[in-house]
Amino acid sequence: MKSLLIILAITITLNLYIGFYEKMEDAYPENIFFIKKSPTFQIKFENIFTYESDDKSLSELSETERRRVIQYCKYRLGITTSLKSQKELDECKRR
Repeated sequence: MKSLLIILAITITLNLYIGFYEKMEDAYPENIFFIKKSPTFQIKFENIFTYESDDKSLSELSETERRRVIQYCKYRLGITTSLKSQKELDECKRR
């Protein structure tokens, strides 16, 4: 019983602090794992900047894409942003 509680605690901790996103490498998806900058139960993130063809300006992003960028920047990069300007978007792209 004690070992079950330890395993459960480790699993919850890993879920809170480990995340990943998919990157296409030579037509094969590759998972990129990272340590989150702040804890959340969300494990899979989407980096809309992984493909050069998806390089969009702030005005071209849909509301869903904006939310994804905000989540990615917060948990992957540690940048809290509201994406009000192109400069904030460029800050997330650059890293």
